[in-house]
Amino acid sequence: MAIATPRNTTKTNKATRQPTCPQCKRRFRTTSVVKKFCTPACQKQATKLKRRVSALKRATGSAFLYWLAREVERAGTLQILTGHTVDSLVSLHAVYKLSLKANQYGDVKPDDDRFFEISHICAVKAPQTMGLLHAQNLVVAPKGMNRSHGVKHYGFGLSIPRATLHPRFNVDKVKSRKELISLIIKFLGEDVVSEVVTIAKIQSTQYHKDLAYLQEHLDRANPEHMVHLGKLDTMTGKALSALKAEIQGKQPAGFKVKTETLSPLRVLVLELERHTHYRPDLAVIRHLVGELASEHLIRHARRQLLTESQLQGLFDVLHGKSVEDVQEAFYMMDNGERIPPYAPIVFKRSSIGVESPVEETPVGESLATQSPVDLQRGFTNFAEELDGKSSVVVPNLFQIHTAAYEHDPLPW
Repeated sequence: MAIATPRNTTKTNKATRQPTCPQCKRRFRTTSVVKKFCTPACQKQATKLKRRVSALKRATGSAFLYWLAREVERAGTLQILTGHTVDSLVSLHAVYKLSLKANQYGDVKPDDDRFFEISHICAVKAPQTMGLLHAQNLVVAPKGMNRSHGVKHYGFGLSIPRATLHPRFNVDKVKSRKELISLIIKFLGEDVVSEVVTIAKIQSTQYHKDLAYLQEHLDRANPEHMVHLGKLDTMTGKALSALKAEIQGKQPAGFKVKTETLSPLRVLVLELERHTHYRPDLAVIRHLVGELASEHLIRHARRQLLTESQLQGLFDVLHGKSVEDVQEAFYMMDNGERIPPYAPIVFKRSSIGVESPVEETPVGESLATQSPVDLQRGFTNFAEELDGKSSVVVPNLFQIHTAAYEHDPLPW
């Protein structure tokens, strides 16, 4: 009989730790050597906070926030961003992206006549009101049209009375663009900005990434590096990228963003489709434009498809003019003249050598219902008009023999 081996019934005692939860700052007991948070709720809250901090960091270094800062600086107050929500900021980011695409991501410079600007429907510098930086109040438009428009306001858009502006939101004394971006995030709300960054997939630009890298890795004790440190703020993005590659011992990359040339008509039609969401009456103008030019031509044609007055009409209706005031310019035109309505054909009948009054042939009347004599007279008159001679004998073109059928009709 086999002897049973005794089992070890003594449990191994694990060491108990008492770490402090980094989220709620309370001490808790645990035997795990890796556990950091006291509860799953604290862990989820910490993860959410970490993601928000990461999103805000990306927003701070993004071109979109730098553009917002420039517009706020131009307006002189943070209240140009009044009333923004997550959805409205996402729509505003879409307008900003369209302006970048229209300007071929920097290839078209502001001093070029082909440059597109983000125009306000309600102007920022209007005497009684201040236009807001909302997608509903903005239009991507050719620079020349925007400059000629000035501060005129036809209607619609978004604005607030200047009497409601508060001094504590003024940004005149803000010293740096980075400080202004921090104020913008605080004004909009950190939760709102972080959610917009996630939805719109906003990233720090390569320019700001390269700038941060150089500021961190350039050695202030090195005289050659100090020369570069004094010029970082004035260097272009390509220069920063080349300097970074030089420090890393690499060659600068030759990557180039693929661009597309958008005509003024294409951009204005895209804006017309977007603003139809705010003003359904603009669908009438979109239909009239579609009758003048197909979607394929609007996208790809190099020639001008609309007249200058029609393009101006598109700009004006997007800036608040009523549809009734501009739709007249979009009716079908022929060589600059309006095509007249259809007029019925008028036949002129007369006997040989004798003019008869002009008679209108009713619409739908068939020539087959006229008698052979009337037809012959008509051809005679036509021949006389051609050669001016009334003595020409016109042959009998229709010699119809009906006598054979008067008493013996055909069976069908």
